[in-house]
Amino acid sequence: PYINIGTTIAISLLPVELAKGSVINPLGIFDSKYRRYMGEYLITAGLMVIPIYIAFVFMIVPGIVLSLSWALSFYFLLGKGKKPMQAIKASNDATYGSKWTMFFVLLAFVVAAYVIAGIFAWICAAIDAGFITFVVMLALVAVIMSISLAINASFWRQLKDNVQ
Repeated sequence: PYINIGTTIAISLLPVELAKGSVINPLGIFDSKYRRYMGEYLITAGLMVIPIYIAFVFMIVPGIVLSLSWALSFYFLLGKGKKPMQAIKASNDATYGSKWTMFFVLLAFVVAAYVIAGIFAWICAAIDAGFITFVVMLALVAVIMSISLAINASFWRQLKDNVQ
């Protein structure tokens, strides 16, 4: 678990590194420097998850808005060295006025990913190739995750300076 949380923190920080234009070393996620942020990372996650969950329970829309508002919290925490509550507030300030754009970009990405995955699954099912389906879907998940990180890096690059 100790290494797992460190690698999760490192992966969470990838969009910040991508936004800087840094070259990403795949083995860099195991670096011990990320484990020193464990407490702050878990506190921030706890402070975010409970209100977002409550907002989703009452109505879906407030949960989506709150999720978009706090989407950059981990980047402010890890990339800018802010404290958990400061990172959440900074994310809220940075995303102010950009939530509709973020929502539609993410919605278009999710719809496109589902359509492409469905097409690949249909083709693989039509030729009845179980192992090929597994390999294709695994590669597709890797591509989708890479694009997702690139979208987050773009959000970070464009919105990080909107904080007062």
